[in-house]
Amino acid sequence: MNREDMIIRFGCVLTSLMVVALVVTAASDARDGAEARVRIGTYDSRSVAVAFAGSAPFNEWMAGLKTEHEKAKAAGDTERVAALEKEGQARQRLMHQQGFSTAPVEDILATIKDKLPAIRTKAGVEALVSKWDKAGLAKYPDAEQVDVTLALIEAFNPSERQRKSAIDIRKHKPISLDQARDIVD
Repeated sequence: MNREDMIIRFGCVLTSLMVVALVVTAASDARDGAEARVRIGTYDSRSVAVAFAGSAPFNEWMAGLKTEHEKAKAAGDTERVAALEKEGQARQRLMHQQGFSTAPVEDILATIKDKLPAIRTKAGVEALVSKWDKAGLAKYPDAEQVDVTLALIEAFNPSERQRKSAIDIRKHKPISLDQARDIVD
């Protein structure tokens, strides 16, 4: 075997080893990708709504409406009073739909938006999706679902009574949105 043949054989062996290394690396990367399954945080939106009711963010949400109502009443602005009362009723209907049915709670979560990144990080999830949100869940068909309801409840710093109510609502099936809309206080 001459020197040229040896160099060609050595090149073939080296190329073969490189191909094997690439195949092993690709297989390892594919396996790692399969193991790195997407995780999403799911929650019961009713629990979030119940925890929100009576919380500091809820009180802030309502304070502006109450203040405006008092000002309009003192000024004798009956049109404004009526509009604000209508707004109060709309908010109450929304809270019924969120607390007893499956209405989205993004507006409520927005009141604790500064706490959400820490909740996602602690749970190791990339998104938060209501367990009732079929379209939202469909975006992550193969995702591992991690329940973050309790963490979201705690983000509102609820009283013991509020915490218990927010947890207990999960024991009951949600009512329809129409039924919740028709609740009269």
